[in-house]
Amino acid sequence: MKIRFKIIVLLFILSTLGLSACQDNPDDNAPLVIVATSAAPDAGFYTYRHESGVFSIRIPPNWVADNLPDPNGVRVQFSNLEGTESVVRLTVYVVNTGTPMTREGFLNAAVAYQPPEDVANYGWQLIEDPIDQSDGSRRLVGVRTYPTIGPRAMNIFLQGNGSYFSALEADVTDADETLINTLAAVVNTYRVNSSVALQIGEVTGVTSFTGVIGFDSYTAWSDSDGGFNITGRVVNNADYSVEAVRLTGYLFDSRSNQLSEKSSILTTDILAPGEGAPFRLRFDGGRPSTVVRYELHAAARASEDTVLRNFYAKNNFTVQSNDPFYNESGFLVVSGQLSNNGSRLVKLIKVVVSIFDDQNNIVATETVFIDKDQLLPGEAGSYEVVMYDVGGPAIRYELNVMGTAE
Repeated sequence: MKIRFKIIVLLFILSTLGLSACQDNPDDNAPLVIVATSAAPDAGFYTYRHESGVFSIRIPPNWVADNLPDPNGVRVQFSNLEGTESVVRLTVYVVNTGTPMTREGFLNAAVAYQPPEDVANYGWQLIEDPIDQSDGSRRLVGVRTYPTIGPRAMNIFLQGNGSYFSALEADVTDADETLINTLAAVVNTYRVNSSVALQIGEVTGVTSFTGVIGFDSYTAWSDSDGGFNITGRVVNNADYSVEAVRLTGYLFDSRSNQLSEKSSILTTDILAPGEGAPFRLRFDGGRPSTVVRYELHAAARASEDTVLRNFYAKNNFTVQSNDPFYNESGFLVVSGQLSNNGSRLVKLIKVVVSIFDDQNNIVATETVFIDKDQLLPGEAGSYEVVMYDVGGPAIRYELNVMGTAE
């Protein structure tokens, strides 16, 4: 029971350090922990403050924060490079419920966040009964099983601050003593600023993006204007459609110091289960001289029914492509015609083109709208996609079409 032992160790550390995270005042500089050591547990950390100001937390300098889309509140995941893999070790979730929480209200929110095993969105095995602390907070210790990455040992800390509900999830799977101590120190620096006016939301079941979005066919290259590009494909590994896929790329030096960051929204509106789509992240300042590696992170949300009903996918179009050619300026051009063979009026029709090299990596991608604002059933339009930058030999291309039905 190696995982169980590690969970219990983390739980014990968090309990003995006290619940300083329950303080409302973000400017309270009182010591978090009184220890007979030469340095505080969070020595060398830096303070991450969410852009809304609703919470702050101190994290190691090599941790990377990613904002995740959530219609009800704020959700941020923090990852750490372990060997060659980026592992999400902590997730913070904050919701403004709209009314000060009674004890009953808090417990209902706690159950809504992590339901019992028989109704949980993901497989959940509670290792011990919920542990209620004297300050009103609650801890859950268990194993959650994800469809793509399997079982993960979790230590979940739930608390209420006025109308605000918070959930901090520490993933202690295969964590050594150093990492466990780090997680304990991080969690105990969590602060909620309940004076920040977040939009009122509803506490919902656990939503994790770990393992949902994957990457393949990616490469990095510099363009003729000095920009540093990362191109590739994101893949939806979930068994449901996702939308609003946000990508973030990070550049690091040999000491894992973050040198640059770039974010972008995927131009493909919806990814069906197993479907992929191209992306391009361009760092306008070029490639830093000390960069040695990069990381790619992605976040998405499950597609809403109304969006799915109005999404007009490629199977509703007939596409006729011309042979690709290079224009007078030397740029690669992909063009052709398409027609609406569906039964609905469609607007905002766009064409997404990916260029692949001889290693099957995506070395260019562009998205354009067709020459007409809308297409009636049976009506046709044309498109022309110009590739101004290509990061390698152009061997083949793929084309996708989509629109919004009325």
